Amino acid sequence: MLSIQRLNCDSSWLISTPEAHLVIDPWFEGVQKNGPGWFNTQWLPDYSPGYKALPNSFSVFVAFPFTDHFHAETVQQLNAKGADIILGFKGPKAYSKTIHKQGNIGPFYVEKIGGHFLHSGWIIQVEGKRIFYTPHGFSIGNNRMPEGVDMWIGAVGGYVLPFWLGGEIALGFKVHQKTLRAMNPRYFTRTHDLQKPGKGLVAKFGKSQQLTEEQDSILSKDSRFIPLLAGQTFIIP
Repeated sequence: MLSIQRLNCDSSWLISTPEAHLVIDPWFEGVQKNGPGWFNTQWLPDYSPGYKALPNSFSVFVAFPFTDHFHAETVQQLNAKGADIILGFKGPKAYSKTIHKQGNIGPFYVEKIGGHFLHSGWIIQVEGKRIFYTPHGFSIGNNRMPEGVDMWIGAVGGYVLPFWLGGEIALGFKVHQKTLRAMNPRYFTRTHDLQKPGKGLVAKFGKSQQLTEEQDSILSKDSRFIPLLAGQTFIIP
């Protein structure tokens, strides 16, 4: 049995088999900052089961280097609890275990798909099933489209900054639908595309592209779509 559980309203997940558990991009406490507070400070808007939902033994995989994925306070707490911390990038010396392209975390095989620093993703394979995690969206473009995806965890809405602050962060609904048709996963859910409260330059100039009523209707009518709130679990059949 393979399950996914959403651990916060942003992009923290728990992937579980009866014998092993993998936490993805944990952020369970405090604020998220990029540089000084006046540049970007954000916090989680809703209830997060966080630490309380975790099993006794688990590993942690931080897929992206940004502070809402690699949240220092949370990772330090999990490291202190004895969790094995693996990064998908070169990080601080305190966390020396890294997987840059592909590798194993216990029974979980992980593989990077795409070369873009934002619009790429990770295949997580276990028990013969494949989960594709793309929290900023994934474009067909020059990327290799993964095959046989059982669950796609990806951003559906968009988020855009001025080019001098980073440009297009999340690719948005139209790109999501185009990729969905090309990938044809068995199931999909959304992540990392809800508006978080914040302050600073990013909050001032960032534009969150939430779904229109028509787009929300298209999503809800797709039988493959699995809406998950923080704390909810889906068992992948």
